[in-house]
Amino acid sequence: MNTVSPNLYIAALGPLSELLGVLVIVGVFTLLRGQADRRPYFTTWEKAFVFFAVSLTAGLFYERFVNPSSVFYPSSPVTTKLTAMAFLVFRVMAMAMFVSGAQLFTRGEVAKWMPRVAVAIGIVLALLANTTTTPLAPFRIMHGPLAALAYTYAAFLFGSLPRSRRSIGTWFAAISFALLALLGASLAAFYASQTLAPELASMPWAVRWARYGFYTDLLLRFALAWAMVRLLTEDSRREADDTRAHIRLLQDREKLGDLYDSKARLLGRRAFDAFVGLDFARASFGSVALLRIANYERVTTQYGPAVADAMVANVGGVLDSAVRAHDRVYRWSPAELLIVMPRAVPSVARERIEFMAGRVAALSVAGAKEPLRAEAAVSVQFFRGGEHLAEAAAAAARV
Repeated sequence: MNTVSPNLYIAALGPLSELLGVLVIVGVFTLLRGQADRRPYFTTWEKAFVFFAVSLTAGLFYERFVNPSSVFYPSSPVTTKLTAMAFLVFRVMAMAMFVSGAQLFTRGEVAKWMPRVAVAIGIVLALLANTTTTPLAPFRIMHGPLAALAYTYAAFLFGSLPRSRRSIGTWFAAISFALLALLGASLAAFYASQTLAPELASMPWAVRWARYGFYTDLLLRFALAWAMVRLLTEDSRREADDTRAHIRLLQDREKLGDLYDSKARLLGRRAFDAFVGLDFARASFGSVALLRIANYERVTTQYGPAVADAMVANVGGVLDSAVRAHDRVYRWSPAELLIVMPRAVPSVARERIEFMAGRVAALSVAGAKEPLRAEAAVSVQFFRGGEHLAEAAAAAARV
């Protein structure tokens, strides 16, 4: 009577176990969706885990189709090929979504081309694959190198964050992505060595490493999911702390002294230099927009400095009331306003400020034939963290 080692049963259940684990992660991310509003990076990671679950589901069916002991064997070559294509396409799309989410969190970049390229790569890999008798695990040769590259890049994005943006969540995400990259590369190397170096592939430690690869991958997925949830909660806590700090700032305006510009009724340049109101921005990327009132000097000459200051206060008041909750408006100089916009890329920041400046109502002045309208010019600079805020503001002022 032939007996099968329990270790082989455990190894055979690897794909199913990983699928169940990933479905648990998807469920947790779905429950947290309400807290992920205005955080596209988290919803992108949720899509990544959904794609990963679909890939594993297709992989389970594929294994049944090519396993001689399965009731589904032999299956139609077309069915087997399409199932393998679904496995590879959704696996590569999951990688693309993980990287896209990392880019959104660290830089705010949206790579719309990445999913389309991922689909094309998955289809090409499926067309090249031998889907007649090849089991699921050796497909690591095809998608393992891609996983190593994608996850290494994601680990680099988190590992290279400025000091002001580093946290337990970012370090955990960087380490998890790095270990996933190492796992993908090592398993791809193992299955490649079965042909290139059989003596290495037959060593007991290598066999065990490959046999339980699905379980190792699942543990690292759990670690990565924990890091992503941690990043979400850290973000929420920073927003809450920033909101409370801003409320205290509004209550203590009269005590701010020279940090507050009483003419424009805004925080002044000294407040920016002291990082007043910038708690959230210092722990994020974003844009610094400098709005210059081009006709300030002309209005000062014709109507006096009080009218020119009133015009600046008019523009500043509109901006201060119309920007997002965590944006901050400062009077940078007599004719300039500085707007700090966390989590805004320069193109979006410029469009938003120009739109708001264009909607500012003209200022009626006694003795003037027509109401005075501010002529605004906007320059925008990107910052990666709190260390670069002053540099970005200076660069925007030089433009």
